[in-house]
Amino acid sequence: MKVISWNLGHQTREKPLAAGLIDAIECLNPDVLVLNEFVDGPTRQTLYHGLERLGLSSRLISERVGRHNQVLVASRRPLFPGLMRGPDMPGGAGASNFLHVHLEGLELVGLRVPAYKSSVERHGYWTLLSEQITQTEDRRIVWIGDLNADPDKPRYIGGRFLRELENSGWQLPRPSGPWSFVKGSRIDQALVAKDIPLVSARYVTDINGQPVASSIPGAGISDHAALEIHIQS
Repeated sequence: MKVISWNLGHQTREKPLAAGLIDAIECLNPDVLVLNEFVDGPTRQTLYHGLERLGLSSRLISERVGRHNQVLVASRRPLFPGLMRGPDMPGGAGASNFLHVHLEGLELVGLRVPAYKSSVERHGYWTLLSEQITQTEDRRIVWIGDLNADPDKPRYIGGRFLRELENSGWQLPRPSGPWSFVKGSRIDQALVAKDIPLVSARYVTDINGQPVASSIPGAGISDHAALEIHIQS
């Protein structure tokens, strides 16, 4: 199974989607697609029709809280909503940027860790999220998205928590490719339960020589690379 996670960089408004998004998704050919920094709305029908054309016809979207962005999961297999909700943080960003789904033989959580400004907020969020992840360690589950953390930079709060989860038995791949965000960081990550065979992971920054991640407006699909993982489901 190929899972693609992609931060679309839409901030908190229903901004126009990049013209090449559907074509890029078609080339990536995911079995499960996770879009974060996504905002639902009436202009998204073209996207939804495109996903259906590509066979990604089962779709769920997190509930929007306030003006925070959302997570969309689309799949070739039927999707069913899960019971888990995002960390209960002031303002609701933790809930809005979190979606738990079930599909045959597998659970998945798509998320984006909010870019909290204060270390107190970051530590509080990661404490709650880490507790949730730890509670699912005996399940066939994948946690994936923009985690705003790099496990190889443990001096930062999120990186430290990711390293602790890895040390406790979670699979935390180091995707091939130099970066996931155009400023050079590797903040899009996946945590895979130990009982799920993990085949490969990579950051996709270009498709057929054309950039899909760029800091130049209009030059790419997003300012994030797509994170691609292969698992045996």
